[in-house]
Amino acid sequence: MKVVELVEVTKVYELPRGSIKALDNVSASIEVGEFISVMGPSGSGKTTLLNIIGCLDMPTSGRVVIGGENINGLGDDQLTKIRRDKIGFVFQQFNLIPTLTALENIEYPMILKGLNGHEERGKELLRSVGLDEQLGENKPNELSGGEQQRVAVARALANDPDIILADEPTGNLDTKTSKDIMGLLKATNERGKTIIVVTHDPLVASYTKRTFKLVDGRVDRVGVFA
Repeated sequence: MKVVELVEVTKVYELPRGSIKALDNVSASIEVGEFISVMGPSGSGKTTLLNIIGCLDMPTSGRVVIGGENINGLGDDQLTKIRRDKIGFVFQQFNLIPTLTALENIEYPMILKGLNGHEERGKELLRSVGLDEQLGENKPNELSGGEQQRVAVARALANDPDIILADEPTGNLDTKTSKDIMGLLKATNERGKTIIVVTHDPLVASYTKRTFKLVDGRVDRVGVFA
C-alpha cells in the first residue's frame, strides 16, 4: 500500500533574481513500512522534496498524495491536521522549544492534539529513546547534541504518526551518536513506521532499503539495498 505518491511534481520559487526550479517533474511512490533515504548534492532539491511530503510546502504543479489523501488544494487547517496526525518531523537543528523541558517537548504535540495521558506516554517515549526521567526535567540547552536528537525522535513519535521525516538527522553529531540515532530510526521502522531520511552521509543511507538520488531537482536514479 502506498503511503506517499508523487506524480510529476514540480516546484518553482520566484525570486528577485529569477525563477528557481527546485523540483523538476518528480514522480515517486513509497510503500507503507519502507525506510528510504534521499541523497544528492547541495541544491538538488532534497529538502524541498521533504517539505512537500511533509505538507510544509506545496508543489507548483503535479499531484501529491499522503496517506491516501490528495493534498493539492487543501486549506491550512486540513494541512495542519495531516502534519499533526500522520507525520513526525526530525530536524538537523533539533528545533526543540528552549523554554520547555525535554519531557514537555515530547508531550507538546499530544497536548496540541488534546490527548489524555500525555505525561505518562511522554515518559514512556523518553525511556524508549534511552533517556531517563531525570534527564527529562532538563531544558534543551542542558542536554548534549545526541540527547537533544533523541528527544526530537521521541517527539516525532508522540502522536503515533504513519510517516517519520528526518532532514539530516545526524548532521551535527559524531559518528557514535549518529549510529545510535540511526539505530533508533531503524528500530522505529521495524515497528512498521515509514521513514524518509534526507542525508549526504553514505553511512546513514546504508541503514535504508532504497535511496533516491536527486540531481538538479530530478530523480537521477533509485538504488535498492539488501
